[in-house]
Amino acid sequence: MRFIKGNRVLAWSLVMALIVAGWVWLQQAERREMERINPGLRLARLHEEEIEKMNADTRAKFAADLRAGKSAASPTNLWRQMSIRAADMTEKQKAELARLFTGKFRPALERWGAAYTNRLPFNLADVTLDKFHSTLGSHMYSFMLGSTTLTFVTPRDPNAPAKIGYLMVRQAAVDMNRLPQPGFVPDLKTPVTTEEIIRMVKADSGVEFKPNEVIIRPTAKASALNGGAFVDLLPAGLDPNNALNYKISMVFDASGKLVNYERDPSF
Repeated sequence: MRFIKGNRVLAWSLVMALIVAGWVWLQQAERREMERINPGLRLARLHEEEIEKMNADTRAKFAADLRAGKSAASPTNLWRQMSIRAADMTEKQKAELARLFTGKFRPALERWGAAYTNRLPFNLADVTLDKFHSTLGSHMYSFMLGSTTLTFVTPRDPNAPAKIGYLMVRQAAVDMNRLPQPGFVPDLKTPVTTEEIIRMVKADSGVEFKPNEVIIRPTAKASALNGGAFVDLLPAGLDPNNALNYKISMVFDASGKLVNYERDPSF
C-alpha cells in the first residue's frame, strides 16, 4: 500500500510539474510574440534586466568591500547620489529648479504641447513647480501629475533648449504590460494616421519623417491596451529590430490620447 500511495504522489507531482512547465512555456511564447509585434516592449524588458544587473553588481561590490574591510558607500547612498527627491533638495537646488522651470521647462512644454495639442492626457496649466517629484542624474527632471510621469531633459550645452524626454500614464503602462484576458475582443483600429504623426512630430522635433519611416501597430495585437496604437519613428536604413534606433516612440490610447512618449536624448 505504501508503494502504491508513494507512486500516486509521485505521479501527481509529475503531472503538476508538467502543468506548471506548460503554463510557463505558454506565457513565454505569448511574451515573445508581443515583443515581436512591438519591439518597444522588448527594449523595456532588456532595460529592466540591465538595471537589475547593475543593482546586482553594485550589491556584490558593496559586499566584497565590506568583507575586505574597505569603506564603501551603501547602495542606497549610491542611488541617492543619482536621484534627488523634491523633499531632499537644498535651498540652492530649489532655486536652480525654479530657474530651470521658468527658463527652460515651461518653453519646452509649450512647444511640445503645441505639437500634440488636444492629444495630451493633461492640461499644460497642470504642470506647475509644486508637481516636481525628483531628478535622475544631472539632466532629467520628473514631475508627477496624479499618476502620470512627465520628464524634462536638459542638454549639456547650457544655451540649448530643454526637451520633453518621457511621458507615461500609469494605467496605460499596466495595460501595455498585461496579457489580454480570456474573452478579450481585440480592436485593431488605430486612432492616428501616418499623416497626423508626420505633422505632429515635425512640430515637435523640426524633423519631417517620410511615410515609410513611421511605424504604426495596433496595441491590441500585443497587449491588453485595446484600440490604441504603438508608434515608432525610425529613420530609413536603420535596423527595425533594434529599438535603440527609434528616435521617438509613442503610444496612443483608443481615444487618441498620448499615454506614452519616449525620445532619444540625442534627437
